Amino acid sequence: MRKGFVMERTVASWLGLALPEQLSFFINSGLFLFASWSTLYVLLVAGHPPIHDTLHNFRHALAVVPCH
Repeated sequence: MRKGFVMERTVASWLGLALPEQLSFFINSGLFLFASWSTLYVLLVAGHPPIHDTLHNFRHALAVVPCH
């Protein structure tokens, strides 16, 4: 069973209706983009000490992500 199919069925059961394919694609894309953005934020921007210390040199090497 596809992973996306399970998500579609879950959302459909929450809403009590079947979702059109375009809307399902929009929801799946939005969730993917949010998860990607959240991961990049935590790794590159968040000041949480263990993450910051581990990725400190990588942040400076990018020269786009401010560190200090």
